Amino acid sequence: MDTKKKLKYPAISLFSGAFGLDLGLEQAGFEIRVCVEKDGQCCATIRKNRPKIDGLVLNEDIHKVTAKTLLKKAKLKRGGAFLVAGGPPCQPFSTVGRRKSISSEEGLLFRKFLEIVWEIYPKFFIFENVKGILSAAIQHKPLELRNKPGARISKKQKLGSGWDFINKQFAEKLKAGKKAGYSLHVWELDASHFGVPQKRKRIFIVGVRGLGKIDQPEGKFKDRPVSIRSAIGHLNGNYETPGVDYLEYDALRQVIFAKGLVKQGQNWTVLPRALQKKVMGKGFYATGGKVGFCRRLAWDRPSPTITTNPMGRATNLCHPEKPRPLTYEECALIQGFPEDWQFVGSVSQKYKQIGNAVPIKLAEVIGKTIIKAYRGR
Repeated sequence: MDTKKKLKYPAISLFSGAFGLDLGLEQAGFEIRVCVEKDGQCCATIRKNRPKIDGLVLNEDIHKVTAKTLLKKAKLKRGGAFLVAGGPPCQPFSTVGRRKSISSEEGLLFRKFLEIVWEIYPKFFIFENVKGILSAAIQHKPLELRNKPGARISKKQKLGSGWDFINKQFAEKLKAGKKAGYSLHVWELDASHFGVPQKRKRIFIVGVRGLGKIDQPEGKFKDRPVSIRSAIGHLNGNYETPGVDYLEYDALRQVIFAKGLVKQGQNWTVLPRALQKKVMGKGFYATGGKVGFCRRLAWDRPSPTITTNPMGRATNLCHPEKPRPLTYEECALIQGFPEDWQFVGSVSQKYKQIGNAVPIKLAEVIGKTIIKAYRGR
């Protein structure tokens, strides 16, 4: 009997969302003992698909949860958990939005994560967030003000100052470099490099207690990314009921895509100038990247990042052939969720659960990397 295959490593999940990170960890060999998630619909999704851990899904604000409660639920003692994993809300650090960073309550949730990690004292932890966390400032200054001639940038407004603060907090709270503390490793990973049909860059801080160095996983698909056809090509448009499987475009975009004015792999740039201004509104005059406006996906390429709103003006994800945005089922498959995974809530809530998730295959790779390092210690 191969005992290694049957061995399950106990893990505790924080900010669990729709269980995306956890699904990948399960596939790597972890056993999720308890989950914490504030969103009730996400909790309902986990319970529907994982009825065996129904009573171990805590629908709570993380501030109201103690490490003692989590250890009791997980039937573990301090130091007995193999892994604590989670990704606090990314909106404060996302480059799309107001970037309130650590000046917001959500942006400071990483402190609660650190508190729980230290009190649970697992062998490993995984902290996940968007790439924008690297450039976040302590105090956000909008790009249009930052780029004005003669604009003054304070130390707190300096890009990266928020990340420097977060790094120092990790090192101090987890006693990095000390005998009882954690060694910290920052990985910037693109899901498309690991067989996910989606270009999605994320930051993972991996903490290790007692092992020292752990090598960052190397992607085998960097030069030959997987296309979205591999994930959703078999559906043949089976899921396309307005209001049930997807939210409809406004009338203008419906006409643009129905008439084929934007073909596979194209976006707003191929439209006549007058139509560009009409469909983009104020976005036409914005600086920075605007590739997401009126964008249609291509069958033989990976998808851009699956967001919480694939029909948003600047985050448009139009089906390669149909005049509609990707359905939530298609988004879920591109993220790597099993086809029988059921999401609870409205269509908008389903999109949100899927867009906030960590791609399952990427999570699995990280989980296997950790287990491999532990076995070879």
